[in-house]
Amino acid sequence: MADYQCDVAVLGAGPTGLTVANLLGQAGVRVILIERNASTVGEPRAVSIDDESLRTMQAAGLVNDVLKDVAQDYGSYYYSARGTRFLAVAPSSRDYGFPKRNAFSQPVIEATLCRGLGRFANVETLFGHECEAIDEHADGILLTIRAADGRAVTVRAAYLVGSDGARSMARKHVGATFEGSTYKQRWLIVDLASTRERLRQTRIMCDPARPFITLPGPGGIRRYEFLLHDHENDGSMTSDEAIHRLLSAHGPDADQPIVRRQIYTFHARIADHWSTERIYLAGDAAHLSPPFAGQGMNSGIRDAHNIAWKLASVVKGEIGPGLLKSYQAERRPHAAALIQLAVRSGGVMVPSSRLHAWLVQTAFRISSLIPRVQSYFAQMKYKPKPHYTEGFIRTDDDELDIVGRMVLQPMIETASGQRVLLDDMMGPGFRLVAYGEDAQRVLDEAREHWMGFDVGRPLAVLPSTVLPDRTAAADIEVVRELDGLMGAVMPAGRAVLMLIRPDRYVAAATAGSPAVFADQIKAMVATCGEVAGLPAN
Repeated sequence: MADYQCDVAVLGAGPTGLTVANLLGQAGVRVILIERNASTVGEPRAVSIDDESLRTMQAAGLVNDVLKDVAQDYGSYYYSARGTRFLAVAPSSRDYGFPKRNAFSQPVIEATLCRGLGRFANVETLFGHECEAIDEHADGILLTIRAADGRAVTVRAAYLVGSDGARSMARKHVGATFEGSTYKQRWLIVDLASTRERLRQTRIMCDPARPFITLPGPGGIRRYEFLLHDHENDGSMTSDEAIHRLLSAHGPDADQPIVRRQIYTFHARIADHWSTERIYLAGDAAHLSPPFAGQGMNSGIRDAHNIAWKLASVVKGEIGPGLLKSYQAERRPHAAALIQLAVRSGGVMVPSSRLHAWLVQTAFRISSLIPRVQSYFAQMKYKPKPHYTEGFIRTDDDELDIVGRMVLQPMIETASGQRVLLDDMMGPGFRLVAYGEDAQRVLDEAREHWMGFDVGRPLAVLPSTVLPDRTAAADIEVVRELDGLMGAVMPAGRAVLMLIRPDRYVAAATAGSPAVFADQIKAMVATCGEVAGLPAN
């Protein structure tokens, strides 16, 4: 008999593992979170959180707590060696309900996520416990872990999420190989407790002689990142004298208190496979990204949301275990695309020569004269949006280009006149949603057809210019879109019926027959196999 038993064990309490544990806890799944360190991190690491990750925090019921410690909505300014700005990235759109670029402090956010676990009696944390062995069987996982006092204890789980970092023990057990490359460049990271810098945006100096980046943070903190030359010694470049010299040359912060100094090399690597039948890799255990696009941690948060709702659905017997096979198919291509974005961004930030710098920077200056191209960069349209072309989706209606994409999150008005974001009405599970003037009627027809599992209370989203149909069924929730986000991507004059997944992706959509739509959903669920209880003991 194991010392601990649960549905899902989570190995590693970084942002990815903490997010998985919160989402599973919210779903009522029994979770044990195992972390070899005595607590969450105490020093700065990741510093950028995007709109998709904030939407996941919203799904976990923690976004208001997280936003208290986030500097929202900032951009990036790119400068030449002469100090001339050649590119401004300042996105203003809020497709998913939040600003696209935001700064945070990882120790603060991790502490918030850890406190969030206290909401759930079904979640237990084992800090100061190191995993020594993973045994996978047909009916579950047995972990042998070493407690801080030296005791060996065992944990039995139906599934394991390996979010245990770049040196992942779970990845070794899975037998996955990291593909990609490691950068030879070394970067000196300097985190300051305060700043005199008045520019709120990220400042990126694309100077071949010494590229560097300075990023704002919440509460007046700031980070500097300097590229080191081959002849520069690690020990000497982390000295107070060297850091003072670098800061003096590039801004007003030479006398500000240093919280952390660290030299890093960066990786652009991704695991060739992410799972066995019972073990699923997430975050740095599955992929490593250069920091130039600020997407390393955010990709891990995307992993967390994707695998958490699927594990919850399988453990609770809502959908068959074949659902879990969609995890890598959906997440790996997008993680790889963002790694490539980071590599390309690095080519702009770190020009290989003065000629290279001049060519790149001149191209950006010319492109800024073309409004459409200028908007492409300013609004971050170059960032690959997640778009699943295979997985737990149904693309029978080729007319609609919304399936496999994250549904937009407009501001809506409820029947009582309250103004909230769409997800606040959708809740944590699946949701059957219709958009359009005729949304209520379409939902009334759709719910006559069983779709194979619970799809929640129907939700009708009306265009901003339309009032509810008071003769329609009273048990359909009705809201009105206020900002036109959804209307801009929907076919004019027709109602669109959608099945929205717990991670806010559109699993299926149609502007046609609700009866045919229901049959398509049942067929999709059937491919996942029979549902069954999956006890951990």
